[in-house]
Amino acid sequence: MKKLIYLRLFCCLPLIAIILPDITETFINPGFKLPFFHITAGSAFIAVIGICTLIIRYQKKQELKVQYQQS
Repeated sequence: MKKLIYLRLFCCLPLIAIILPDITETFINPGFKLPFFHITAGSAFIAVIGICTLIIRYQKKQELKVQYQQS
């Protein structure tokens, strides 16, 4: 589970690095179009973060069920 937590963390950092410059450029230059790569990469990072989060929640629920059944 620690590996998933680290993967989720390291997917968030590049996502922030892609989004912040695009947002500031959009505010400075209203005619700015986002590059297609930024949109697809951002979507992929969000998907990985979501999948990792769902897997972590599922594993925690399973651990709680096992602990509850043992006690």
